[in-house]
Amino acid sequence: MQKRISKILLFFFLLFDIIYAKDLDLFSDKYILYNLSENQIMMKKDENVKTNIASLTKIMTIIVSIENIKDFEEEVIITKQMLDGIASDVSVAGFKKGERLTYNDLLYGAMLPSGADATNALAISIAGTKENFIKLMNDKVKELHLKNTHFSNVVGLYDEDNYSSAYDIAQLLMYSLKNKKFKEIFETKKYTLTNGKELKSTLLYYENDDVNIISGSKTGYIKAAGRCLASTSQIDDVNYLLITLNSFSKDKTAHIKDAITIYSYYKENYAYHNYLNIDDVLVTLNTENAKEKQIEIKSNEIKKIYHDNSFSKDKLEYIYNGKNEVSYFTKKGTKLGTITIKYDNEIIDNFDLIYNETLTFSLINTIKNYLAEIILLIFASIIIMRKKIYK
Repeated sequence: MQKRISKILLFFFLLFDIIYAKDLDLFSDKYILYNLSENQIMMKKDENVKTNIASLTKIMTIIVSIENIKDFEEEVIITKQMLDGIASDVSVAGFKKGERLTYNDLLYGAMLPSGADATNALAISIAGTKENFIKLMNDKVKELHLKNTHFSNVVGLYDEDNYSSAYDIAQLLMYSLKNKKFKEIFETKKYTLTNGKELKSTLLYYENDDVNIISGSKTGYIKAAGRCLASTSQIDDVNYLLITLNSFSKDKTAHIKDAITIYSYYKENYAYHNYLNIDDVLVTLNTENAKEKQIEIKSNEIKKIYHDNSFSKDKLEYIYNGKNEVSYFTKKGTKLGTITIKYDNEIIDNFDLIYNETLTFSLINTIKNYLAEIILLIFASIIIMRKKIYK
């Protein structure tokens, strides 16, 4: 219960401190950034607006495929039907009619080079027709409660009925990344097919070492959607997830530059900071029946907060509400009260203070503490004895 309270309080602290981060100069019209480690939104703009998402559609195609494939090493024969209708300007993995490829090959072909031939092959081999597979995709939309999403094709081609939002794609990607196979494919930059051909991620079109800050990605482009990117990044102890949509810049790598700009900003300006360390003094209490006059109740754990690098422990305040003293006879595990921790006047944590310390017994102090009771007891005993004597 206390952990839940702490997370709720931390949510409100983060909400006001981080969500309105520095307004970065971005190409993308719509975006949303998550700190997955805290499940918190860090940046957002028009994240619930329905829009064209281009090949980010393939995220749904791939996760639905994975969940319906029994054997990833099973072979699929590429047919004419799988290759029909693919326009010359659409990204393909380069599969040929009659070629035998595994489901693994098709999945990597759909993700890395964003191959329309791969997605068609997956849809038809799994569901019989693309139409049947699209129904599976929209069933998953309902299952995940994606309110601003609908699919009409497996590739991401322009269609008024093929749309989503930055928020919905983020939810879809978070769901998909829980799948080990999907995460493996999403984070792969190069893959060799069973026929020996090497596939490369479209992310590698950006020939700059800065791109290494992106750990996993799926790009997308059609004229109506501009350039789109779903990506993840692991920076120190923080896992980020970013969706950027509708960059209409003439720069063909604008969506990748946006991701690098955002991730770099948070790498340089944000981190986890210890607001509680082992042996930090939480409260000092008076004692009874002990040699020590006072005892310091200390922390037995480390607690961290995600914050910009202006964080300073000087702005921390510990507020104790509970017993003013402890006795030698106080049992370990006893709740003494509660500790509320504020940072810069905002509550960031609240938890029970449990007694787990050790005091040294003092007979003299115990006698002093109970002197009045001892005298009263002796006096009462004398009176009782005198009554017995004079009976």
